Amino acid sequence: MNHTYAGALHIHSTYSDGTGSIEDIAIAAKKAGLSWIVVTDHDDLSGLSKEGWYEGVAVLVGQEISPGDSNHYLALNINQAIKDELNPLSFINQVKTQAGIGFIAHPDESLFRKNNYKPLRWQDWSIQGFDGIEIWNHLSDWVDNYDPKNPLHCFFNRNKILTGPTSNVLKWWDTLNNSSTNIVPAIGGLDVHAMKHNFLGMNFQVFPYYDSFRSVINYLHLDKELSRDFNEAKQQIYRALKQGKSTIINRVWNIKSEQFSFLIENQTACAVPGFSINYDQGTNAIIKVSRKAKIRLIRNGQLVSELNGKKLVHTDMQEGKYRVEVYYKDCPWIFSNPILVK
Repeated sequence: MNHTYAGALHIHSTYSDGTGSIEDIAIAAKKAGLSWIVVTDHDDLSGLSKEGWYEGVAVLVGQEISPGDSNHYLALNINQAIKDELNPLSFINQVKTQAGIGFIAHPDESLFRKNNYKPLRWQDWSIQGFDGIEIWNHLSDWVDNYDPKNPLHCFFNRNKILTGPTSNVLKWWDTLNNSSTNIVPAIGGLDVHAMKHNFLGMNFQVFPYYDSFRSVINYLHLDKELSRDFNEAKQQIYRALKQGKSTIINRVWNIKSEQFSFLIENQTACAVPGFSINYDQGTNAIIKVSRKAKIRLIRNGQLVSELNGKKLVHTDMQEGKYRVEVYYKDCPWIFSNPILVK
């Protein structure tokens, strides 16, 4: 049975350059209907002592290893902070030494921004040893498309100007999956700081925590309910993220129903993202969304089916890794992790 839990990653608190306490952030997550969050402050694990349940929200704490102007890395499920002056291979290995999980953060920020925010890119795409990639970073996407000559347009249309994961990142992710027998996972990150800005004498936040929690989040697919024991729930969440048992969804384009399903079924079983299934003559893929959109089914990095509608059924199946992309009115909406057909 598939149990789905919405949550958010890549969050900054007052322990680094965010404006909210962990308690404030947890309240915003609860209000937004999330079940879990992972706070990842820059080079700091001080919030680790505040992990736990907050009114039904599991609050986990990791670290964003932030070495200057490149090579940021989300380190999850670690107990000791890792120094940012290490080279990428060293801190990747240190995360593994702590039995942690590591995701490359915002690897492909644009080199052609119209603003003065310097892109923080991942430099060596041939490096190995990391667990997965943050293919979509909400803040990076917005800053990539922010034009200081039209600040009001960018503020009021802050969801419509997003372009989603770059083609280079998607290609890299597909290449990694094609070269691995396991699923190489992807996550969506918010990179939310809830920074306060002054415009024409007025103070405001472009991305408050609550608003951010209603945008790019991750739906975990668990085979049993999330435990009420915090330590067990923590490991369920981290295990699902590491195994790619999740789907990235920009909730802005959801309607009242948060219905999204992507499953592959054969004559005796079915699988959702992050899981595997055996191929037989009855194998088919079924994707459903809550509103008419462009649904794309991709196998091993190649488009195999596309439909404008609310339901896609694909019966011409082969072995391989299948993932889904969905665009609503050309805006990025849903990106699933793969299902392995073997």
